Amino acid sequence: MIHVVSLSNQHLYARQLDQMFRMRHTFYVEGHGWAGLTSRDGRETDEFDDEHAVYLMSIDPFGDVAASVRLNPTMQPTLLKKFSDWSDEALPEAECVWDISRWIAAPQHRRATNPRWPSNHQRELMVGILEFGLSRGLTHLTMLAELRLAERIKSYGWPLRQLGAPREYEGGKGTAVAAEIEVGLHVLAMTRAKTGVAMQMMVEIDPALIAPSGTPATRPSASDELKEAALAIGTTNLQALISALSRNIAGVEDRPRAIELVGAINRLLEATGL
Repeated sequence: MIHVVSLSNQHLYARQLDQMFRMRHTFYVEGHGWAGLTSRDGRETDEFDDEHAVYLMSIDPFGDVAASVRLNPTMQPTLLKKFSDWSDEALPEAECVWDISRWIAAPQHRRATNPRWPSNHQRELMVGILEFGLSRGLTHLTMLAELRLAERIKSYGWPLRQLGAPREYEGGKGTAVAAEIEVGLHVLAMTRAKTGVAMQMMVEIDPALIAPSGTPATRPSASDELKEAALAIGTTNLQALISALSRNIAGVEDRPRAIELVGAINRLLEATGL
């Protein structure tokens, strides 16, 4: 699932935010050696990690950040506006356009040796980005990103238009490009078809629905029914059933996906008080 983390609910994601900032330090500061970055105690942050920033996080079954991205409204300062000379056009400042940056994945979830599991979180994040955009009434995203990232998301069919010619930065450390991406239901439908991600990905927790104790203020209406069924089946048989269902749904060869499904089902049972 893709969690929406904003000023209103970020206190619920303290561990994940810490992980994300440390991932950014490892990737951008240590890995790429980018100049001009601010990093303190192993956490990379900048002026756009402000009260307007929204983070979309793909969180794995163990509660760790697998992939994340930052979005900023263009009515406020953004990364691309700071480096506006990368664009040959005037940059938009509109409520329906947000800027996207710091797209990153944990090392074990990047495109590497495993052709399926590492890329699942990235594919789900692509769907989550579009779901978030539609939930906010967005029509476009802007970005200043590595050229290879722009080319990768364009290969998935995203309507991406370059705002300027790609060029090298910091003496050839990499090649970046400013771009604009169209957001719409047709793009989401196409992305679902390309990625195979058909389920709703975006989750946005409203703190108003969380009781002071940290438990949900309201429980799912089916909780009594689920509890009764679980008690009738028995704990041992229930766990065996969950594992068997997950393996059959995910496919025996895709063990990581099965683990993810087991985690999701267990979280559902926990949410209903079982």
